[in-house]
Amino acid sequence: MVKEKELYRLYDEDKLYRKKQIDFLHGIWCTDNFECRNMSMKEAFDNSEYISGCVIDESIKECLIFTFFDSVNYSVDKDTFIEISYENLLEWCEKINMVSFEK
Repeated sequence: MVKEKELYRLYDEDKLYRKKQIDFLHGIWCTDNFECRNMSMKEAFDNSEYISGCVIDESIKECLIFTFFDSVNYSVDKDTFIEISYENLLEWCEKINMVSFEK
């Protein structure tokens, strides 16, 4: 039996920057640890998975998706946590179809 599943390839930050869509110097991250909202940038990255350039599916829909703006590269006073909705994330993805075969 043939099964199809919709997946999404999240563009890496270089491609997004070239397309003038985003300027996330730290890429996009995902975690099921919602405490990352209150962590330092380094701690949040240590407790998360880097997903820029990866293939994702809707299983991350309920996860915390984020990046950081740091005070060196952005006009913010301190490292700033930026949450990204799943719907917004899909704007930065290429839709792909996965085909699998089951016996």
